[in-house]
Amino acid sequence: MKLWKNGLFYTMENEGETVSAVITDNEKIVAVGEEAELKKNFVKHLTEEIDLNGEIVFPGFVDSHLHLLWYGLSLARLNLNQLKSKTESMAKIREAVQRLSPNEWLFVEGYNENEWQDDSTPITKIELDAISTNHPLLVRRIDYHNVVINTPLINKIGIKDGQIYNGGGEIQLDQEGKVTGVLKDEATNLAINAFPMATPKEQEEYLTLAIEDLWAKGVTGGHSEDLHYFNGFEGTLKTFHDVIEEKEKAFRVHLLIHHEELKAYNHSEESFLDGNPFIELGAMKIFYDGTVGSQTALMSRPYARSTNYGLKVQTDEVFVSLIKAARKAELPVAIHILGDHAFKKVIETLREYPPLIGQLDRMIHTPWLNKELLKEAKDLPLIFDLQPQFMSSDLPWALDVLGENHPPLVFAWKSIKDAGFPIAGGSDAPVEIPNPFYGIHAAVTRTVRGTESTKRYFPEEELSVFEALSLYTTGSAAAGYKKNSRGKIKSGYLSDFTILKQNPFKVKTEFLCDIEVSKTVIGGEIVFQNND
Repeated sequence: MKLWKNGLFYTMENEGETVSAVITDNEKIVAVGEEAELKKNFVKHLTEEIDLNGEIVFPGFVDSHLHLLWYGLSLARLNLNQLKSKTESMAKIREAVQRLSPNEWLFVEGYNENEWQDDSTPITKIELDAISTNHPLLVRRIDYHNVVINTPLINKIGIKDGQIYNGGGEIQLDQEGKVTGVLKDEATNLAINAFPMATPKEQEEYLTLAIEDLWAKGVTGGHSEDLHYFNGFEGTLKTFHDVIEEKEKAFRVHLLIHHEELKAYNHSEESFLDGNPFIELGAMKIFYDGTVGSQTALMSRPYARSTNYGLKVQTDEVFVSLIKAARKAELPVAIHILGDHAFKKVIETLREYPPLIGQLDRMIHTPWLNKELLKEAKDLPLIFDLQPQFMSSDLPWALDVLGENHPPLVFAWKSIKDAGFPIAGGSDAPVEIPNPFYGIHAAVTRTVRGTESTKRYFPEEELSVFEALSLYTTGSAAAGYKKNSRGKIKSGYLSDFTILKQNPFKVKTEFLCDIEVSKTVIGGEIVFQNND
């Protein structure tokens, strides 16, 4: 057994509740309390003492919504998500093209025109053609719901002027019906799927990159949706077992099942929450609408200066059939929802087709709501999967895109919580950087991180520091059906810890985003240590 002593352990059982020492035995916490008492009771069993020198300890932070393989892939590819200039972004693409071999293709991640300070217009086919008319180029927007491609790639995949996409997406055409190079939502797969599939070795490299990066951010686990986009259900699930178990990259994953993989799930020997301490399967994932950035989130009122209300990724008929299929497989559902009208349509269907008793349907994102919608949903078994960083990234430009028609509840975390719903926190990495304290900062301050502006957006929806920390501890545990074994520092719970250099309850709230991780512990073992 190990004695972790001389720390300030926040149990997350109740606000302000702390102990100074913890006993662990491999995966489990055996006892919590004060050092002298624990030594007295366990002296014969102790094999190691770890002095934390006053550092701050929380239950291991878990990101309740991310895409692990995509995140690892984004770390391996050219990624523009931290650039504040269109000029610099285009220069990075040009430099990458100059390094390509003949006939090589280029896939670029993470462009976000709303962050550019010199020119906020989206990248166009014309601009990509100016860089290369020999190499097929694809640049994916940071929200993963929009790509722009150049003429060589348009020709490779055979898109024609005037072509209409039948389904939950769009091939954008100009006023003359010519292809603009912009593809939205499901239509993005026309271009993305033309790129070579990652090999099993590459997938393992991407997952390893992601896990090691998350360790450094104090993250001990994640709820991820990857099982459709790489090597299918079985092949991608094998990657997780190979890396986490065989290569011993300890990380606790709760994997959502994309609806197109339900058939593979049904034919497998896998089951919902099978008890594996590191890798388990969760709800069936469905996309209902798109994003505000791509103007495809389904709203009850039109976008500013337009007659566009957004789009449904699924028709009503298809959506109902998907819910029925999930229920037949005895699965809850996890639904991507951005627009308020999307939320209304979703809860109408869930009321008609509820999950099994004890299961919770997961509402992912839901940044645009109103009080009536929360009242309508009040008695449904739901958990809200929230991404606080989206508020920092999306406001104020999203208010401009929606105009005065935007719904009254905006990133309404407090209203959702006060309505009685459990809430969990995630990053949606690689859309955002999976640093929990970026999300905690946004949840508490309601400001835009990284700017000099002190403007607080809809401050009535702020969370306390304890509530924000709960998103990544007890909240994520609830989302993963682990309320009684994870998310707290308590006897019988997992010995996963996020150890910090600064105390988030003591720093000024504007500095929450600067808190540093000292150590990350999974199953009683230190997997990351900051030696700076």
